Amino acid sequence: MTDGDRTVGRLRMGFQVWGQYVSWADLMEMGRRIDELGFDSLWSNDHLLPVAGGGPEALELERGPVWDGWMTLAGWAERTERVTLGCLVSGAPYRNPGLLVRMVTALDHASRGRAILGLGAGWHAAEHHAFGYDYATLRGRLDRLEEAAVICREMLDGRAASLEGTWYSAHGARAEPAPLQPHLPLLIGGSGERRTLPIVAAVADIWNGEGDPETYARKSAVLDGLCRARGREPSSVRRTVGLPPPLIRDDRAEAVAELEQQLVRHGLAPDAARSASELSPFVGDIGQVVAQLRAYRAAGATEVIFDWPLPADETTLLALTGPVRSRLAAEAA
Repeated sequence: MTDGDRTVGRLRMGFQVWGQYVSWADLMEMGRRIDELGFDSLWSNDHLLPVAGGGPEALELERGPVWDGWMTLAGWAERTERVTLGCLVSGAPYRNPGLLVRMVTALDHASRGRAILGLGAGWHAAEHHAFGYDYATLRGRLDRLEEAAVICREMLDGRAASLEGTWYSAHGARAEPAPLQPHLPLLIGGSGERRTLPIVAAVADIWNGEGDPETYARKSAVLDGLCRARGREPSSVRRTVGLPPPLIRDDRAEAVAELEQQLVRHGLAPDAARSASELSPFVGDIGQVVAQLRAYRAAGATEVIFDWPLPADETTLLALTGPVRSRLAAEAA
């Protein structure tokens, strides 16, 4: 795929399924259903406390049931056949990177070669404090991410990782057995131009960014330049974008009201839930959602990954896998 192909190729579609306020059985069934409907990717999230409640500093409001993201992936591996699997993204502070590579290696074998390793700096202050992880400054968290990414890259590439860093050390750490995939992809999440995107350009196979299409396009162009500066073909880094929950109805007011109820169920205050639902570009009819996805594809994204709170909205799932996908595919043909 060349740089120009990004605007016309097939747009992949996946879901980051929230592991909070849901039974294990329903969480597993959702993974199976996403695979059954032919979507491209299925992601857990790596949180120890609910993320839609009182904000990252409000620990007293951040209580509720949350399933572990990596155990969720193990469960999905046995219930799915084709969808790729990953955690979007694993917080670097929560696990030693060598151990993380061993975990994703096991997932790759359990899923018969469908695993992706997602890695991020970690941002949720409340869960760091609650579970005893050091919540470093932003600079410190990014330094830690860089060290973790270097170790992961070495091990995923079949080399013995050795590093004596500020945050992590490794002394000949290897992934044995090796992943089933000859090259298990490493995804880095985040859009910071000074630190995160240079890490992406150095070691990642996939970038997961954010922002509106204009912002995403600008960040993607920055990443292109960083790749070229390293002698790397920009198209060697696949571009994904994280998006808010979609809710598709012919009547937009109905769609807004239903998503508002969903977000309140996940801990968001009613006023905040209403505002988020009204402002979301993916709450409305099929034409509106297609137009927004078209804009992200033109901005350079090759895959969109929707946040997906449960219980799932089956009408939206069927619209995305049916008419939305059909319209986008017709344009790409």
